[in-house]
Amino acid sequence: MRRSMLFLTLALYGGIAVLGGCGGSGGAPALPPTSAPTGPSALKLTMAGGPVALPSAGGYSGTLQLPTSNAPNGTTLTLAAATAVPVGAPTPQALHRSQVLKPHVVRSPQATLAPSVLYVVTLQVSQNVTLGSVPSFSIQLPAGLSTVNKAFFIAIFAGTSAQASLMANIGPATISGSTLTFTGSATPLTLDAGVTYLLELYDVATVATPAPSPLPSSSPSASPSASPSASPTASPTAAPAPAAGTLYALSQGSAYTFGAFAPGANGNVAPVASFTASIQSPTGIAVDATGRAYVVAYSVSGTQILSYAYGASGSAAPSTTLTTDASGWGLAIDPTSGDLVATDANNNIIEYFAPGANGSASPVKTISGTNTGLNMPYQVAFDGSKNIYVVNGNGSGSVVEYAAGASGNATPIATIAGNATGLDGPEALAVDSTGRIYVGNSATNTITVYPPGSTGNAVPSAVIQGSSYDFLIDQALIAVDASNDLYVFGRSNEVEVFAPVTGSPQSPIRTITGSSTGLAYADGVAIVP
Repeated sequence: MRRSMLFLTLALYGGIAVLGGCGGSGGAPALPPTSAPTGPSALKLTMAGGPVALPSAGGYSGTLQLPTSNAPNGTTLTLAAATAVPVGAPTPQALHRSQVLKPHVVRSPQATLAPSVLYVVTLQVSQNVTLGSVPSFSIQLPAGLSTVNKAFFIAIFAGTSAQASLMANIGPATISGSTLTFTGSATPLTLDAGVTYLLELYDVATVATPAPSPLPSSSPSASPSASPSASPTASPTAAPAPAAGTLYALSQGSAYTFGAFAPGANGNVAPVASFTASIQSPTGIAVDATGRAYVVAYSVSGTQILSYAYGASGSAAPSTTLTTDASGWGLAIDPTSGDLVATDANNNIIEYFAPGANGSASPVKTISGTNTGLNMPYQVAFDGSKNIYVVNGNGSGSVVEYAAGASGNATPIATIAGNATGLDGPEALAVDSTGRIYVGNSATNTITVYPPGSTGNAVPSAVIQGSSYDFLIDQALIAVDASNDLYVFGRSNEVEVFAPVTGSPQSPIRTITGSSTGLAYADGVAIVP
């Protein structure tokens, strides 16, 4: 499904609900929950919101917690439920794997573990309504349904056609026995009369955490041996920082592997450093001047940003684990402060974390608000003037640019959007030192290129077609170096390098490929500044 839909599409964040009823400023009392209906039911709504029982189907039932709204007097919400989606309707399985669903889809080398729709509720409102926030839900699972190694989400679609946009995704759910609890977000939702909305409960298989190997027990009969005299062991020497321009490639073969390649690497060359990491569904990577690698990774407990020091080897444990919201996506390093910059696709926020942030650290600043133009922000990048760029994935998409040092409810200094731009399901982003912008479009599998200073309904100066150069756009698969060369992670286990694209695209000037590279399924590229 094209990302002209709405997501996060994993991205499925959000909920749906509607309020309506009494028109007084105070509204009527909150609507009490009703017993679970088994067929279509029309409920009168109140502006104050409140719990509404969801129809039961196949042993599933639940409650929708409606927020306050501007529901006109007499507004009703009609609900019906089933255990299968209508024929031709959108589903999480049909969404592009790199869209909103991507953070919550756990892949293995053998197969992609696709989401399974379990329970579907259709919603209709009699009059247009804007909810003050994304609703929360409580879902009761049928008896005997296992929740082991599963994560649960709710996807909200604005329509029943395959092209319907994904309005929001909620999850992962908190699981308590057979009860799933979904917490909404502060994002307002508008429901239009005449539209049938789909609320789809789905699950995704997750990777079980392996049990730690037991420690060898000491032998009870062994006598302690005398400690031999020994010279003090020298402290290990930290690995020197990699050279500027070193390429990091994250790929997935039998495990997720970070490979670092020397500047100018070409052909069937081995990485100068390599390690594997136990992560799930990465959506963004970044690397700082010391060679420390960062990755956004999804886990059942939410989104984590993991870091690994240069010189890590084998199956490396992260040096830091930053726990953030459940909708993290893209990453970059602020060239001025060294802060880690992360996007929150669900809540339309750019978050800055101090270097070395660990645990549940709070951001040192954010960019968010109605003036920002953020609309499902995915990847983020900086140009040579330290201006910050963000690609929005909602609808046909857009690119917004903020002045260096922007914070709070900042207004973009430039916005690329419109029919002439060629943007369609934009996801990957790179900006060179001159301000030339490269955007990877997942719906058309293209990289559209825009000259420095582009804004408005800008026509791209070049379009690089993935079918011509063997790449498949997905997430953080493009990057630029200090020479403004463009790196693209190809789908045939290679990294292609292009000279700065100022017009019609040309053939790659270098290609890193072959058995010695260790490259496998593409997940991201980043360049040491």
